[in-house]
Amino acid sequence: MEKRLPLILFFSIFVFLSVNFNLVFAQNLNQEQKIQILLWAEKEAFPGFVWNEEEKNLDLKKNENALPVNRLKKTAPFFVQGMLYGWKVEYTPYDKARGVKEYLNFEPVQELTQSELNSIQYKNPAFKDDRLYCRVEFDRSEFQQNLYKSWQTVKNPRIRGVGYGKLQDGFAGIEQACAEAIKNAIREYWRAQIKNKPKEIESRLLICCAPVIGVEAGRYRVMLDFFMETDRILNYEMF
Repeated sequence: MEKRLPLILFFSIFVFLSVNFNLVFAQNLNQEQKIQILLWAEKEAFPGFVWNEEEKNLDLKKNENALPVNRLKKTAPFFVQGMLYGWKVEYTPYDKARGVKEYLNFEPVQELTQSELNSIQYKNPAFKDDRLYCRVEFDRSEFQQNLYKSWQTVKNPRIRGVGYGKLQDGFAGIEQACAEAIKNAIREYWRAQIKNKPKEIESRLLICCAPVIGVEAGRYRVMLDFFMETDRILNYEMF
């Protein structure tokens, strides 16, 4: 046992530093002019995956059909859209006494255009620990910068949620984790604000800083920070 303690301690410190490095990266970047997200995807065997890990300049276009590249190019637009225009959210809290099941639906406020999709930049791809990492960047237009600033200046609360999704589901697992993060962020905020559980909450959320994506207990762990604008709260008329 004594011989294993240093190894366990080293591993714990490594995990702590890795998580906090990503958190600092996400929280400290100014996202007003340029969206910047650190993303990764598992490197798995796939036909046509021809990279050598010692290559210094990895060519994403040459390997666009490779599974990790495909996942990155699904994940990046998903988060860029959430940071540019946000999501419309409908949430029904669970109510045991009334027999109401919890329900959540979220969808884009505005889809990315083809031009916007083409403007997403994938920089500095690199392999590390059987993962393909890259920095995703998107330059906001003047209109998009003003839109972001309007979310900051209007008195919209800033909320945070953490969610989990199945690692084996790939991008669908990330979507699942984001849905849970949205639900938890809205639920925890309103629990502290209103006494009686509402029937339904309609909101718009804008991701205000880079998402933090990690792995915990074999699942994706996604932490998201939002600006929230509440469109409607529908209360029960009677018990």
